[in-house]
Amino acid sequence: MHPIIDELIPLSPQAPDPQRNPTPYGQSTVIPELQGHRNLTVIRNVTQPALSVHRPDPGRATGTAVIVCPGGSFITLTQSATEISTQLARQGITAFTLRYRLLPTPTQDGQFLQDWGGHTMAEIQAHSRISIQDARQAVRVVRARAATERLDPHRIGILGFSAGGLLALAAATDYDTTARPDFAAPIYPAVWHDYQVPSDAPPLFLCCAADDPGDKVVEKSIALQQDWRNVGRPVEMHIYERGGHGFAERPQGLPCDTWLDRYLDWVRSHGFQVGTTPALRDKTRQSSMPAQG
Repeated sequence: MHPIIDELIPLSPQAPDPQRNPTPYGQSTVIPELQGHRNLTVIRNVTQPALSVHRPDPGRATGTAVIVCPGGSFITLTQSATEISTQLARQGITAFTLRYRLLPTPTQDGQFLQDWGGHTMAEIQAHSRISIQDARQAVRVVRARAATERLDPHRIGILGFSAGGLLALAAATDYDTTARPDFAAPIYPAVWHDYQVPSDAPPLFLCCAADDPGDKVVEKSIALQQDWRNVGRPVEMHIYERGGHGFAERPQGLPCDTWLDRYLDWVRSHGFQVGTTPALRDKTRQSSMPAQG
């Protein structure tokens, strides 16, 4: 078990009890191989939600903020979200990586890797509603800290992947005035719960791959686009031919590698000030490879 050490902003005013849980904000585990990923670092056993802050260089700060919600099936949080937050900070965005509450898994790494906690899909879907509360609270906390962080309180977005995409969608469809994100981007989202698109829903950016093996990810993303159009709200959608699920986490030598540039183009198009340096990583350019079947 390895404690995560980072600058964290707790979402709950209640201080954790170190005697009961020495790692309330999560522990890290390295998964040797998972769905094409090697040595994938994840965070798990988060019992107290928090935000990890990635601030831009003061000379590049734009006053725009994005809350980044990792994926991980509500059992883990993938560390790739940290890299994405770093990329956003390079564009002058203050990025807040959300550590939302997760279902418990065995604290011993070996036992965890054997059974992933043994939770049923029904348990995972039920727990997602707790994590949704954390996403809404994250928007409130970031907006309340706008003056401290030198942010525009009307330029706060939320970006989520897979399970985190479910959180971004929930935040964009059910909110009060303090919890409404100004723009939202569910990337290959899980869509498990009923939702209704408000008449003042924030602009939406959708992105997925046509070969995503998930539960009707493409069809549900298309339905989201139509639902936004039905209420006359702005929406942009990108469906890449190939990329599978989780393409934002690793370069594959495919057009989907540039998804972050497309997202930033969209953010700029809505007047949310962002830097103009291409976000496409050098290592992505250098790692172009023949597409795998």
